[in-house]
Amino acid sequence: MANSYNSRIAKIIEIIPQSEIIKLFRLKFTGLFASKLSFKPGQIIILSIPGIGEAPFAPCNPPDSKYLELCIRKVGRVTEKIHSLKVGDKVGIRGPYGNGWPIEKNQELRIKNQKGKKNLLIVVGGLGLIPLRTLIWGKDKFLGKDAGIQLFYGAKTPNEFLFINDFEKWRERGIDVCLTIDKECPGWDDCVGVVTTLFDKKECIKDAHAFLCGPPIMYKFVMEKLKEPNHCFDDKDIFMSLERRMHCGIGVCQHCAIGPKYTCKDGPVFSYEKLKIIEGAI
Repeated sequence: MANSYNSRIAKIIEIIPQSEIIKLFRLKFTGLFASKLSFKPGQIIILSIPGIGEAPFAPCNPPDSKYLELCIRKVGRVTEKIHSLKVGDKVGIRGPYGNGWPIEKNQELRIKNQKGKKNLLIVVGGLGLIPLRTLIWGKDKFLGKDAGIQLFYGAKTPNEFLFINDFEKWRERGIDVCLTIDKECPGWDDCVGVVTTLFDKKECIKDAHAFLCGPPIMYKFVMEKLKEPNHCFDDKDIFMSLERRMHCGIGVCQHCAIGPKYTCKDGPVFSYEKLKIIEGAI
């Protein structure tokens, strides 16, 4: 019987700092299973270091890349060890696990839509951009060339935005990148306020689903904005990631249970229509 905890070995080929405590690790698989990892945007992998432990992360490399990218913040024992690794060091990778963003459903609705397209509003805070980066880079592949994406992204300071070198490239591809920081900062002349401030400053993209990812407290206030009469998103068209609850990835430890659901098997992406009836889910 196959061991569900078996990992593939991946070698670090590049490390790109994002901030003082966040690094982007680029990896390639080695040995007999050297092919690239196939995953859907929003799914989770488990990275392990022998003798230290393992932790869940969302892959974030552009689709069709020959490498795997993981953006990791140093917050505990495992991630502290990961941050000490160098180019050439090896780690274990298992997965992917769970269900990603409902892009197949999005395509189906887009085809049925009379206008011939279905758009996407992405609302993220903090590290929430990580599990959506692959989807944004693969807009044409996943949503179709006629689909539009509007990104609302909030961070505490300009230095805490992730993937800042991607923003202009995304804009060149027609993606509406809207940024805000929590408090005024010298040199910053864009929007100031938490991410929900952007709903008052920008006109939201129409005919869209909403994908949310960020701190749990963010969801409550974003939902209030999405439900305002001038936006009025249906519950079935709002999706959010509960990736922070992920643990073993295979439904054994039960740490990720929310009511009758397991984040690792039924999520980590859920529709608000399903989550709103589960007490304590968000």
